Parts: sequence; C-alpha cells; structure tokens
Amino acid sequence: MLNIFGLKVLSLYQLKIVMQENKERNNFEKRFEECDEKFNTIFKLTSVASKIIRSDLTILKVNKALCELLDYPPEEIEGTKILDHACEEYVAHWHHLQEMIWSKQVPFFKLQACLYRRDRSRVWVDVTTILYNDQGETFGFTVLDDISGLKGLAESQRRLNVALKYTGTAIWELDLETKEVFRSPDHDEIFGYPQRQKYWSLESYYPHIAANDLPAFKEALSNIQDEGGIDVQVKLNRLDGMLQWLNIKGKTETGKDGKAVKLIGVINDITNDKIIERHKDDFISIASHELKTPVTSLNGSLQMLQRDSKGQSDRTRQLVAQASRGINRISLIIDDLLNAGKNYRDQIELRKTSFNLFTLVQEIAELFASADFQTVTIIGEEDIMLHADSERIGRVLTNLISNAVKYAPTTTDIKVELVDSENYIKISVIDQGPGIIAEKIPLLFDRYYQADEQQHQFSGLGLGLFISANIVRKHGGEIGVDSVPGERTSFWFTLPKSAGS
Repeated sequence: MLNIFGLKVLSLYQLKIVMQENKERNNFEKRFEECDEKFNTIFKLTSVASKIIRSDLTILKVNKALCELLDYPPEEIEGTKILDHACEEYVAHWHHLQEMIWSKQVPFFKLQACLYRRDRSRVWVDVTTILYNDQGETFGFTVLDDISGLKGLAESQRRLNVALKYTGTAIWELDLETKEVFRSPDHDEIFGYPQRQKYWSLESYYPHIAANDLPAFKEALSNIQDEGGIDVQVKLNRLDGMLQWLNIKGKTETGKDGKAVKLIGVINDITNDKIIERHKDDFISIASHELKTPVTSLNGSLQMLQRDSKGQSDRTRQLVAQASRGINRISLIIDDLLNAGKNYRDQIELRKTSFNLFTLVQEIAELFASADFQTVTIIGEEDIMLHADSERIGRVLTNLISNAVKYAPTTTDIKVELVDSENYIKISVIDQGPGIIAEKIPLLFDRYYQADEQQHQFSGLGLGLFISANIVRKHGGEIGVDSVPGERTSFWFTLPKSAGS
C-alpha cells in the first residue's frame, strides 16, 4: 500500500518536473522570439550599413542603411553575391575574408574595400565581419562604415602634397603663443634637410635666413598684430649651400578677444623669379648705359637747332621743340631705368615747377594721335594749375595711356579725366577694354609684374606701373585702379594741392 502511494507521489513529482520543463521551454522560446524580433528591428533600423552573408559570400539579408548606401531596393541585393558589387581591384579582399572567416574560423575579420553603387559610382567602406552559428550553419554578420569622405580627403591631401612639391611651395602654421610651427611634409626639404625634422619652431628659421634679410623677417613678425599677416622675401642659407630665395607669407587668425593666436600661410620658392629679375636688372643697366650716349648726342643737336632758328618755318620750330621735349622725357626714362631698384622712390629727385595740367595732358595725348582707331579725349577744366615735377607726371600719364592702348586695343576712345577737388587733383585714364580680374589688381604696381589678358603675353619689362606708383607716392599722392571685367578699366592717381609747399 505504501509502495503504491509512493509511486503515485513519484508520478506526481515527475509530472510537475515535466510541466516545469515545458514552461521553461515555452519561456525560452518566447524570449528567443523576442530577442530575434529585437535583433531584426535593430538590424533594419540601425544607421550603419549591415548585411548577413553565407560562406559562399551570398547576401542573405540587408538593412535599410545598406540599401541607401548602394542605392538598391533590398530585393535586388538579397540573393546576389557581394562580389557582384565589388570593384575589380578589391575582389581579392573579399576572398581573403572568406578564407579567414570560414576556412580558418577567425571569430571576426576587418578589411577595407570598394563597392559599386547602382550608378557605377564608387563607395569606400571599412568592413567588419563577425562569425556566428545558427542551427549548425555559420554565417557572417557584416558592418560597413562609409569612408568615402575620408578617402576623398586623403586623395585631396595627396594631390595637394604633390602640387606643393611640384611648385616648390610649403604650408606653415605658427602658434603665436608657443612659437611652434606645424608644417606640410615637404617644408623641411625646402630648407635643405634630406629628412623631416622632429620639431620646428619660429627660431628654427633664423639660422637659415641670410644675415641681410633676417632683420626684415623679424620686423615683419613683430608687426603681424597690426598688419594682420606677413609677406617678406628672404635669401636662404641652405644646409647644402644651394642658392635659394623664399617668399614667406601668412595671415593671422584671431581668438575671441580679437588678438591674433596663429599665423597660417605658404612659403614659396621664388629662386627662378629672382634669377630672372637679376637678368632683367643686368639687361636694363646695360641697355640704359648704351642708350645714354646717342640720346645725349641727339639732345645736343636739337639744342643747337633751337639756338639757330633763323630761317626756320614756324612748323619746323614747333617740331624741333616737340622733339626736344620728347628727348628730355627719354633721358628721364633712361635715368629711371638705371635707378629702378626696390628703393627707387628714395632715389627720385623731384624738380617741381608750376604748370598747366590740361596743357601737359594735351602734349602727352598728341604722342598717341597716330594710334590706329584710337583717340584720347580730355575731360576737365583747362585752367588747372599744379606745382609738381611736370616731366615725371608726364611720365606717369604716358605709361597709363600707353597701357590703355596696349591692353585695350579694341577701345576706340580713351578718356583722360581731370577732377579738381578742394585738397587734391585726380587724374583718371579710362578705357572700355577687357578689364582686370580682382586677384591681379594688388600685383599691378609690383616691380616687373606684367598683367596678361586671356593668356596673351605683351611686350615690356613690367616697370611702367612700378615707376609710376613711386613717382606719385613721392609727390605725396595715391595711385590705384578700378576695373569691371568685360566693361571698363580706370587707372587713377591723385596729387595733393599742397605738394609744392
């Protein structure tokens, strides 16, 4: 009787255990389904492109982010192989992943690859694949990070470095507080180092700059707060002894307090420009000296004709006087060329007289009277008197009108406008030529600079505007240009009325 009772108790106990196991199995299946549902939800909605692949690299499942990455609907990706989307040069990378994950059973594997989008454009991705088992079969869960932007940045950086090296240009950034310099890869090479130096500071430049140019470099640095940057040319003492000149430029960046905190700019190798400049200087010096003797002889002959004017007609005397004025201007031009160095303004000796500005402009305009299809029209009062160096002001006018004739050949009417203001007189030479782009305007008055229009080269030494600017500034005036490309250009200069005091 006890045995039967015991068996019943045991059966009830076993039944309870079976029921408990069934309950736990049901709970497990429920939790599994919940987990599977959560995984699918996360897989579909995650912003990172993801896919599940089989051992033969067939794509079994993709999420929305991957569809957007490749620009395909899911049904056109699922069932295809990843190799169908791989760029040719990256196919081997996917075979390597296949070997590592399924043959060597590596739990996870990373690679970088390139895929084609629907329009055959390329997208670069960092690929991370995790191996997992499901019902006795192994699959790869793959996450693809879009690195196309980084790839594009790296490619742009590579191109920039090549361009900088090809053009002999380096980029530098000076921390004005620590004096540390951050620089582009080829920066140190410009200074003669075969290998990049570990550290570079502001003082690292000092031993490499020629003694004559070092004070100017230091002075430019001391003025960067006021000037907002630096622009200085220096000769180098390279480690290898090579001859080299640099143009060191930079603009400041300010902090919240408005004070400059860093200087960012470029360093250009201008050695070839300097050599060409030296050759030009030599040519100008030789040519000017050779011209001096025949011009002096012509001037003497004209003076004799002027003194012995008996029997000459009025027309002959007028032509001799005009030729004499022309020779005087040529002599002045030769003197200017002989002394057209960087300190040219300090070398100018002005011979000031009072003269009628309108009459001077008329004389200059007559020199261009034979220009084909072009006339010079003078606009302004005829009784403007000016106290200045008339020969050199005439030189400025000649340069500006000559440039209008040369650079605006289609202009039929060149205007010289005279404006008599309270404190100054403004002279403008206006043409309706092709104009000058804004980027070139700041360079126009530099020594040896020549503007070109649509890549056409023009004759000349590039000294006309340089000399003109120095003449005007020596008088205490200003010079500039206003231009609308395709419409008009106005070169102007002002002369103060008090210049003669």
